Amino acid sequence: MAKFILIIDRLVNLYMYYVGLACLLSWVPNINPDYPLFHFIFVSSGFYLLPPFMGFLFAPVLIMVLCALSSAGLGKLYDKLNKEKEPRIIIMSPEEFIQKIEQEKLKKEQTIDKDENNDSN
Repeated sequence: MAKFILIIDRLVNLYMYYVGLACLLSWVPNINPDYPLFHFIFVSSGFYLLPPFMGFLFAPVLIMVLCALSSAGLGKLYDKLNKEKEPRIIIMSPEEFIQKIEQEKLKKEQTIDKDENNDSN
């Protein structure tokens, strides 16, 4: 499930970049928006969802804000699902590290001794 959320998040980010590039393309002076390729780009990026207001198109801005909010929400959901799986970074001094290794050796020896006692019974 977490991988699916990550894929959806990346698709949302990719679509947001697509809308941004379509905005940049709309600023090119001699582009005919009725040409089939450019018409497809502008329609698929949502340029015509809202009518222009005072000569400005606010639909791409709205789409990019919604994409950013959904990406943030998906990121939080992904973090929540993978909280127990993330690696933990522990900072310790060399003395603490040696002490930790010795404790692990003692635990391992104790489990081996318990196993030998259980086998002999």
